[in-house]
Formats: sequence, C-alpha cells, structure tokens
Amino acid sequence: ETQLLGLAAPTGIVSKTGLAGLTLGGGFGWLTRKYGFTADNLLAADVVTADGRVLRASQDEHPDLFWGIRGGGGNFGVVTSFEYQLHPVGPMVLGGLLLHPMEKAAELLRFYRNFAADAPEELGSLFAMRLAPPAPFLPEEIHGKPICGLIVLYAGDLEEGERVLEPLRGFGQPLADNIGPKPYLAVQSMLDQGQPDGRRYYWKSHYLTELPDEAIEPLVAYGATLPTPLTRVLMMQLGGAVRRRDEMDTAASYRDAEFVLAINNGWRDPAEDDKQVEWVRDFWSAMRPFSSGTYVNFVPAGEGQEGVWAAYGEEKYRRLVEVKNEYDPTNLFRRNQNIQPTV
Repeated sequence: ETQLLGLAAPTGIVSKTGLAGLTLGGGFGWLTRKYGFTADNLLAADVVTADGRVLRASQDEHPDLFWGIRGGGGNFGVVTSFEYQLHPVGPMVLGGLLLHPMEKAAELLRFYRNFAADAPEELGSLFAMRLAPPAPFLPEEIHGKPICGLIVLYAGDLEEGERVLEPLRGFGQPLADNIGPKPYLAVQSMLDQGQPDGRRYYWKSHYLTELPDEAIEPLVAYGATLPTPLTRVLMMQLGGAVRRRDEMDTAASYRDAEFVLAINNGWRDPAEDDKQVEWVRDFWSAMRPFSSGTYVNFVPAGEGQEGVWAAYGEEKYRRLVEVKNEYDPTNLFRRNQNIQPTV
C-alpha cells in the first residue's frame, strides 16, 4: 500500500516475513543500510502488557518499554499496533541477481568483501549459496548442484546504480545476470519462492564484524555440502544507517557488524530432522570463531539461554531484564527467545 505513494519502511528480505516479529527482533533487509533496522523506524506502538493494561510506547510515553520492544522480541507484551517512519523508495529500483558456479565462491567472496567496504548506503546486497533450481536461465548440467551469487537492490538514482554495480557485474563469467530496473515490490519478494509454506525449517546466525580469509574457508566448504533444495546460506551487508546510531539506543544489537550470516535449512521428511539440524549446527560452530554475536530472530526458541545472551551481550541483557521485571515479572510471555525476570 505504501508503494502507491512511492514510500516504504525497511522490511525483511522475504516479503512473507511477519512484520511484527521482524520489528520486535530488530529486523534487517534491503533498505537497512539506507534507513536502519526495521525497529529503528518504529515511531510508536500499542502494547497489551501481562497485567492487561494497554500502553502507548514511544520516546515520550513509557520510553523504557519502547526501548525494549525495538529488538527485545515478544518479551514485554502483545503489540497490537505499530507506527512506522516511511521513506521515499521506488516504485522502480535497480535490482536482481548474479549467479556463479560454486567453484568461484571463494574468489567471489573476497571480491565482494572488498567491493562492499566502499559501497554506497543506497545499495542493499547479500551473498548467497544454494542448490541450482531447474530454471530455464541456468544450464541444465548445473541443475541441483551448489551455486553462489549476489543479490542486490539499489534504492536510488537508476543511472547511478548502474555505475555502482558495474564492478560486480564485471566479475568473472556469471551463469546468470538479471539485474535491471524493476518494481521495488518485485525485488523485495524475489526470494519468496525459496521459503515455501508447510516445510520444516531450522536456522542459526552470526554477526560478523569482518570477513577474514580464514572465515571464507569454512563458508565455502559448507557451501559445497548444501543438503537440500531448500537450504539457503545468506550473508547480508549491514553498516550505513545502522552504524550511525549508538549501540544502546535500542535493544537491537551489534551495530558494528559488517555482515549478518544466516544459515537456513529446509526439508520435508520429519525423519530427517536430526540430520538436517545437525548440519546447521556444525556449520554454525565452524563459523563461531569469527562471530561477534547472533541475531535474536534467528535464535531457535527452546534452545536455552546461551543464544539469547549472545544476541545482546551483558550490558544490554541486564537492561532488558529490568524492563522485563517492570512489565512481565511473572514471565507470562516466555514461549520465545526469553528474557528471564529476576523475580
């Protein structure tokens, strides 16, 4: 609806992502480098607390609650209304994907790392690995085999975007390059087909303040062993507007990170649960030496407190407990990535 007016707020990289949960966990996507986390664009919210009160949370009303819901998840109440800051975006943007064979993954990652260091804030981009779909624009002999690539959205002047993306498009000999002017809604929903409803999913994440060569090695190694057609490894660049806010401005964390890595696995057969979950955990453990923390929306609920602590760090978690003590001291809202009250 906002695109009818050429406006948007930063949302996720998949259009089906629920906006409420995205916001409460911080939220990152194609517009994050330009306009910040989704939670950074929240102006106010109506919250039903554990004791039945309906509170307006904003910078001026219950500011401690407002601080907590911008990244602290569903720990403090049920949010029934969100008010967002919108920005001029689209309706046409420059976007699409560049795909390469997996044999080029290490070289592409090093190239992308250096390119991203000087990329303008208008460019949202991510590195991806998956099994090649049976798409007509890909050679048949590569169908079902691991591939890598870059997915981009440039939210600015289209001609300037062409110039900015020229180095990326000039790298190697891509299997596919469909970058061009597209409606913002088309680019924002480009990855939807990779997340079909009714499948079994499990994911974990890392924030990366840098991407040294030592981190590229396990990334590429696990990329060569992608287990299912629904497995996605996505590494999105952050920085920009995210970094211009102080770390303690909101509960959303790790504003100094350059990238966020999401290891997403999907499959059909419940009998494969243990095997598919183990693949994600092994991959995640291999990348842990390079991690500064985890993204709370990608911490599987019910896996204990270690992941929740890693999503915030000591100082921020302590402040979140204070907010929890004030608004949900009996931990009514606990079937989540839980902030435990001290009562």
